[in-house]
Amino acid sequence: MRAIELENLEIDQLRKLAKTHKLPTKIKSKIVLALADCECKPCGGISDTPARIVVNSPKVESAPQSPPEQGESIIWPDVPKATSEVNGDYVTPPWLEELDAAAMIGHVELMGPAGSGKTLAIHHLAAKLGKNLAVVTADGGLRKRDLVGQRELIAGSTVFTAAEFATAAKQGDWALIDEANMAEPEAMSFINGMTDRPAQVGSTFQVAGQTIEVHPEFRCFMTRNPNYVGTRRMNEALRDRFWSIEVPPLSGESLAAMFKAHGMAKTFINDAVFLTDTLYKSWKDNRIGYQISPRRGLAAAKMASAMKSRRSVVGFRGLMRKSILTKIDAQHDIDAVDVIIKTAWRALSIDPDAKAE
Repeated sequence: MRAIELENLEIDQLRKLAKTHKLPTKIKSKIVLALADCECKPCGGISDTPARIVVNSPKVESAPQSPPEQGESIIWPDVPKATSEVNGDYVTPPWLEELDAAAMIGHVELMGPAGSGKTLAIHHLAAKLGKNLAVVTADGGLRKRDLVGQRELIAGSTVFTAAEFATAAKQGDWALIDEANMAEPEAMSFINGMTDRPAQVGSTFQVAGQTIEVHPEFRCFMTRNPNYVGTRRMNEALRDRFWSIEVPPLSGESLAAMFKAHGMAKTFINDAVFLTDTLYKSWKDNRIGYQISPRRGLAAAKMASAMKSRRSVVGFRGLMRKSILTKIDAQHDIDAVDVIIKTAWRALSIDPDAKAE
């Protein structure tokens, strides 16, 4: 090959040739001079674009232009069977029939306050239908790799371990993304591309450079708490792919039934329901910025049962007040909520300054 032909080649092509002939591969000029008399020949005429070269050894040919991960080994984990563990009987919400029908058609989004039964309803329906359910929680900032998977070193070899979410999409299982509006944008973009054809073939996604078909029986569920601190606005194109169900807060008799199902002592239920309802109404009327979760009442009831000194009604009220106030950061919000709590206790003819606080 002539020196003028070699000078028109890319440096990486020159280095491959030099390596084949056991020549220095650092400086282009030295490579050109050393290779000028070698029995190398181009595969075609020299043009403005460097030509691919072919030499006596087949190892020197340029590799096909494909993703470096193509053909990479992928481990697909098992998606666990859905279970619905409740301390007592499951309280069927009035919107469960709509959830059941929506899941037959496509993907579903549940919107509502914390503790309203969104997540539990999906677990319950999946368990009832015998579905496998991959659960991903986004409250820590869900990333794309949490949905796709990542590379790992196993027995000295690098393999790609897919996430349960990706396995569910491939196998036709169900997947739940809890607190979806706290996920990173790149994760939401990934979901957007694989949920465009529910109950149909044609949707795909990429895992380790390989194109994977989305199974038509795959269902994605999202739950989110609107207006919570730290949440992001959901992509409208993504939400358009989901059937949306507004889940109302548990209140009154429904809330009492839930507390009972979870083992709350009967003597605590009336006060827990009254305070939860009062605080939620105050939040809805923009009197306070804190949106209470029924979990605060459940936590207080468990603590009261575990502490001998707090097993009375007054002791429970003090624990519920503490359970709520310790979850609020800003002092002005703490003060505003505390006023409503004391007013609620006063309405129940209870001394708000009782020592049980």
